[in-house]
Order: sequence, then C-alpha cells, then structure tokens
Amino acid sequence: MERKKKLLIYAHYYIPDTASTGQILRELAEGLLDTFDITVICVVPSYLGTIEDKYKTKRYYKEKINGVKVLRIRVPEFDKTKGGSRVKNILSYFFGAMIATFKVGRQDYVFSISQPPILGGLLGVWGKWVNRNSKFVNAA
Repeated sequence: MERKKKLLIYAHYYIPDTASTGQILRELAEGLLDTFDITVICVVPSYLGTIEDKYKTKRYYKEKINGVKVLRIRVPEFDKTKGGSRVKNILSYFFGAMIATFKVGRQDYVFSISQPPILGGLLGVWGKWVNRNSKFVNAA
C-alpha cells in the first residue's frame, strides 16, 4: 500500500471555533482523509476573543479531531472592537505558525487561505519554502 501524501493546512480558525472558515476547512480536511494525512496549524479556540484556561499554559497544543492532526497556537485574548488588539492576535498566530511549521515534519502539500488577509498567503509561501519540493495551493 502506498503511503498517504501529507497535507499541511494553515487556518487561523479551526473547529470547535465557530468562524465559518474553520467549519469549511473541517469539511475539506475530513473529506480528504482517505487520500491525505492532514495536519492543520491554527490558533487555540478564540474566535470570540477569549481563551479557555486549558489553553493558557503552553505555547502549542497537539490534538487529533476526527482523524485530522491539529497543532494549535496560543494567542493573546483580544477585543474585536479594538484594531490594535486584533492585530496583536493575528501577528501572534502568524509568527507562531511559522515556528509551528518546523514542528509538524515534512509535508508534501501546503494549503493556505487568505485569512488573515495577506498573511495567510505568506504562511503558505513559508510552508512551501520550509518543505522544499512540496506543492503549494493558495485559496484566495
């Protein structure tokens, strides 16, 4: 039996967060499990700006949800009404995801979406650079 190809997905949000992108990417990831070994790099559940205590002690958290490997990054809590607070949250994810790329091992494919704007695409380029010879797919 041929080994499954490895697919890395960068997603700011992933289930159980209620952000629509997290829900859509869940369907995509779980739908591709027959073909790919999938890892998602995302933030700890924090779409509403708050973070549960269980996600406040470490920088990274590994989980497995319905067959999908999830590497979560702790980010600061934020206030959606304050731009500076959101920017700090987004940049924490961006730089944390760059480091997390080294934690997930060699990947054959890298998939990113343009969320957060522009930085999502840059993460995909970063992931491709780290995983030389991988294929990169950017969903704008």
